[in-house]
Amino acid sequence: MTAVAYQIFRGGTRMSARPATRPSVADKMILAGGAASLALCSGNFVEGAIIASPNAPIGPPTTAGNNLLDVDGDGTNDFQLSNDSSSSASLIESNGGRFVATFNAISDGFAKLPSGFVVGPTMFGAKFFSNPQSGIGVTSSSEIGRDAGQQGWSMGQTGYFGFKFTSGANTYYGWGEIELAPALSGTRGHGFQFSRLYYENTGAPIAIGDTGGAIPEPSTCALALLAAGGVAAYRARRKVTAA
Repeated sequence: MTAVAYQIFRGGTRMSARPATRPSVADKMILAGGAASLALCSGNFVEGAIIASPNAPIGPPTTAGNNLLDVDGDGTNDFQLSNDSSSSASLIESNGGRFVATFNAISDGFAKLPSGFVVGPTMFGAKFFSNPQSGIGVTSSSEIGRDAGQQGWSMGQTGYFGFKFTSGANTYYGWGEIELAPALSGTRGHGFQFSRLYYENTGAPIAIGDTGGAIPEPSTCALALLAAGGVAAYRARRKVTAA
C-alpha cells in the first residue's frame, strides 16, 4: 500500500505523521537470511538428523601402523585402519565400534551391503559381533583380503558397509562407502579408503545411502548467524551516518 502523509490534531496543534519507512529489498533479504540461518541451525540441535562424519575420507597409513577413526569426533576411537605389513591392510574394531557382518560369519565380519539396507539393532541376514574383532583382512597385495573376500567384496569396486559406535552411554548406527583399488595409495596392500561416513544422531536405524541432507557442523551454523548479524549491523551504521 502506498505511504500517504496524514495529519492529526493534539491539544490544538497540528502535527504531521507518516507511517514508518518500509524496509528496503536489501534489508528484507538480510532479515530473511538471518531467520533462515537461525531456523536451520536451531533445527540441527533440536531434531534428529543424519550427520556426515568430519573424519572421512580416511584410509590406512602408507607405512606400518594404524590410522585411528573417531566417527563423530568425540575423542573416542571407534575403529582403526591398519597397515599390517608391506602387503596387507586390515580393520580393527575398538571400544563400541562394530562393523555389520553377514549372519553366518564366525569372526572378522565386514559385509558388503546393498543400498537401502537398514542398519540398526536388528537386521535381516546380518549382525554385529558382541566382542571387538581385530585383523579384519581387507586387502592383500593387489588382491582382496581373506575376510572381505568371504563377505562379497572384490578389488576395483566401490561399495557400502554398515557400522555402529558408542558415545557415552549412547549407541549410534551408520553407513559408509569404501573404495577398493590398490592405486589409491600407490603401495601394495593399502588400496582402500572410506570415502564417506554417515550416522543418525538419535540412535535410530539408518538406511544405507540416506544422507538426509546431512546437517552442517555447529561451526558452520555459527558462521552463518555471525555473517547475517554482521551485515545487518553494517547497514544500521550506514543509516545512522547518513542521518
